Amino acid sequence: MSVATDKLKTTRKRRMTTAQKLIAEVTTSCLCTNEDGTLMEDNCYGECYEWQKEVVFYVLGEWQKDNDIDDNDHILIDGSGMGWQRKAGFKWTTMDKLHGALALDSGDFRIEWYLENNILTARRWSHDEPTGTGLFHFSHYKPCEKCGEPVVAIVHQEELGMCVECSNKYFDHEGE
Repeated sequence: MSVATDKLKTTRKRRMTTAQKLIAEVTTSCLCTNEDGTLMEDNCYGECYEWQKEVVFYVLGEWQKDNDIDDNDHILIDGSGMGWQRKAGFKWTTMDKLHGALALDSGDFRIEWYLENNILTARRWSHDEPTGTGLFHFSHYKPCEKCGEPVVAIVHQEELGMCVECSNKYFDHEGE
């Protein structure tokens, strides 16, 4: 374990923490190490990947707890610089599936998750993304209690559990 200025980095779980920032890394090409950082000679059957995921779950859990996110709430992922063509795009997922939402189906990859000042972002590296993607940004949505459409969580709260359209209809007494 090495200690740098205000940072703690553990080799087994590859986690760095500072006063307001958590970083978790997961990679499919990991090497199992002992607590002292030496390589494990025996009994390394992918456990290091599972160990890394424990830290990712911790970081995502902190974001979930701080933002009052339910497991089935919608999460919008906005990404840029993806693939060899550096494309932008988005993906919908839920909190309970977020940990695997950036994983690639084939090939090795590395993902770093960042939680700083209650904002979750991530970056991925792979064969087609050797310098890394742009940052992935995560937005929390809740379903409108009238129509079920996803609504940004802060708007959901301000509009008494509804999307803006349903809220306007409700307060205009439309349909009465």
